[in-house]
Amino acid sequence: MPERSLRSSLTLRVLAVALLLLILDGISCYALSAHFANLAYDRWIMDDAGSLAQALTVENGKTNVVLPRVALAIFKFDDYDQTYYRISTSDGRTLANDGALPDVTPSADGKPLLTSMKIAGVPLRVVATEVRVPGSSEVAHVIVGETVNKRATLLSEILLEMALPQLGLLLGALLFVRFAVDRGLRPLTVVSAAIEARGHELLTPVSEAGLPWEARILVTRINDLLGRLERAITAQRRFVADAAHQLRTPLAAVSLHAERAQRSPDSESRDQALRGLQTSVVRAARVTQQLLALARSGPEAAVTRTLSPLDLGALARTAGETWIGPALARHMDFGFVAPAQPVMIQGHTGLLEELINNLIDNALRYCPEGASVTLSVSGGRAPELAVTDDGPGVPEAERERIFERFHRGETVDAEGCGLGLAIVREIATVHGATVTAESGREGRGTRFVVRFPRTA
Repeated sequence: MPERSLRSSLTLRVLAVALLLLILDGISCYALSAHFANLAYDRWIMDDAGSLAQALTVENGKTNVVLPRVALAIFKFDDYDQTYYRISTSDGRTLANDGALPDVTPSADGKPLLTSMKIAGVPLRVVATEVRVPGSSEVAHVIVGETVNKRATLLSEILLEMALPQLGLLLGALLFVRFAVDRGLRPLTVVSAAIEARGHELLTPVSEAGLPWEARILVTRINDLLGRLERAITAQRRFVADAAHQLRTPLAAVSLHAERAQRSPDSESRDQALRGLQTSVVRAARVTQQLLALARSGPEAAVTRTLSPLDLGALARTAGETWIGPALARHMDFGFVAPAQPVMIQGHTGLLEELINNLIDNALRYCPEGASVTLSVSGGRAPELAVTDDGPGVPEAERERIFERFHRGETVDAEGCGLGLAIVREIATVHGATVTAESGREGRGTRFVVRFPRTA
């Protein structure tokens, strides 16, 4: 399929409109020219009919026509057209006739009747008028017909005189339209040239300086796309760097323990090496899982996800039930608090489950055995989800940094890769929510609160 050009498309459309206007103009010019040509020569044959009417006389009470040979020759003399005549009375008596014209009844209102007809295939313009004979009660019908050669010549001359200037104006208009189309499309040409000249790694915004607002809308969308593409590439590179950084240690430990197991002199040393190998594999698997969760929850990956209405209380209850077993295994008091009525928000079920799981896992992981952990949901126009514990707490200076990737508190002894709370913040950002770390009940422990946008 041939490529379509916007310039050619606009030019062809303008040409189609110009051609239509030219056809309509030609029709109107022809009708106007024919009208004035007929108007001029219709008066001529009406004068001829008046001249013939003056030849009517009354002799012995009867109407006659006196047409001298010289007068008749002058009447019929014409270098271009043939003139015909017929004079008759209203009772059908023919007074004069050159044998060509039929009888034509004049208008009933007394005005001359102008009409067109053909005689032996030759077009004629005919006038029929009713004349009252002086000195008599009779009424005569005077009919004069003339061929249309002079009219056709005059029509052609008028059309030619009208067409040449209009064709010149049309040609000038088309040239101007071509120039206007080129100039109007110049901003798009500049933008396309600027984009085409870029390398595949150059993702900086395209300049909008000097562009009309239609082109600025396009450039704004292109810049938005370039920005998202740059953020996606940055996120991808960051993910690869994070994965390489975080997996280096557990994979090195896996290699070390495998080598120790291979070289162990006895079964006890081999079992110890295998246990260390299993621990390293579990850690590597968890790091991998957390990295993938972080990649799925980032704004770049979540931009295509659709948020829909859901009950935050029901979702939190379902997600929290899966942690009852791990909490009991550590002799912890794990509770859930939510209002009886639904707490509706706009959210993504999978991402919010990941957020809740990371908050609960963080609390269970860093609190000692026998601690208390509570998952709560509150309604109102600004819904909140919170996980509260009475563990060692987070120093106030660390409460913002703990949401950074791979950051772990200096006094933390539990295992972790430092990604759980970073994932929580990414998911909260996708939902337009905020997450903060606060002091727990009576200043003990930590309370992580996710505040969602105000509902209608």
